[in-house]
Amino acid sequence: MTTITATDFQVAPRTAHDAVSLRRTRSTHRSPFSEVREARRQHTLQVAAVSTGILSVTVAASAAIVLTLAV
Repeated sequence: MTTITATDFQVAPRTAHDAVSLRRTRSTHRSPFSEVREARRQHTLQVAAVSTGILSVTVAASAAIVLTLAV
């Protein structure tokens, strides 16, 4: 169970602008290789999403065929 304390609210950004500006300052201190890692991560996520989509369509089609043959 997670407990929220008063200090959690003091550390968090209060407005959307503060959250965006914090993100921008962090990105300037990134390693040059972090963009390569992020690109690899995005590519892996894309491949996983496409694979999952193909698998789900294949399973749905197989189920439709089996149900049609069973009737």
